[in-house]
Amino acid sequence: MTTLQLGPLTFADTGSTGWTFSDLIDWFGQTDDKVEAVERPQAHGAFDTEKSLRVSRAVSFKAAYLGATQAELEDAFDTLAAIGAEGPVMMIVITPGGRSGRRVSVQVSSPTDHHGRPVGDVAVDMIARDPRRYAVDSDVPWVQTSPPSEGNGLVWPAVWPLIWPGGGSSGRITLTNSGKAPSAPRFRLHGGFGSALITCVETGARIGLDRLVPSGSVVVIDTAERRATIDGQSDVSRWLRWREWELVPAGESRSYQFDVTAPVASPILEGRVLSAWW
Repeated sequence: MTTLQLGPLTFADTGSTGWTFSDLIDWFGQTDDKVEAVERPQAHGAFDTEKSLRVSRAVSFKAAYLGATQAELEDAFDTLAAIGAEGPVMMIVITPGGRSGRRVSVQVSSPTDHHGRPVGDVAVDMIARDPRRYAVDSDVPWVQTSPPSEGNGLVWPAVWPLIWPGGGSSGRITLTNSGKAPSAPRFRLHGGFGSALITCVETGARIGLDRLVPSGSVVVIDTAERRATIDGQSDVSRWLRWREWELVPAGESRSYQFDVTAPVASPILEGRVLSAWW
């Protein structure tokens, strides 16, 4: 069984009442490459390109509502027509293989004339500007660390067998993209500190924030949009340093080192990457 969630509505591929759907088109699979092929003027074939750039995705399905009265049917269509009227919404498809989602702009075609009956159907067309589908936010936990700190040392003389004390922090988090497409990580910096630096251990790429963040405030760094906001209100992107944006490759992990200056209380780095598929 497959179900589809679009905003507040849920559609099933089978059912005797409520919303059902059929003919889900272009949810799975690849989209076209928009990098043009430039033919070699005096040799066979075209010039090589370093990468592909994929076009946006047009997703569509057919929906039908099976109600008890004409009034119930009209109310259901009014609810569907309101979805996405004020901006993109999340579309989630649940299959036996799991859940995945995309943000889509919705266009609902006019429903067919139901002739006073309590049943009717409509075509729903959408555009996903990012062609990838992602793991659902609520399914992916945030990983966190404090800045590096020393552990508890072993006191000598010691008695064998030795038991080494714990404590301390490496100041690192590891994010894993188990999908088939590259995905942009997202970070949250919890104050207080004078400045912060996030360094990818494998590549050396850095993202810095050269701004004091007091205790209790949180800075969100969205590497997909390449911007930062504090407390969900003010844009603080102008204080970002280095800006060496990188994606987590498909099927791989990346570790990130967290360093701060002038720490106060308990600064924390949180990170997350949503596994992605084409």
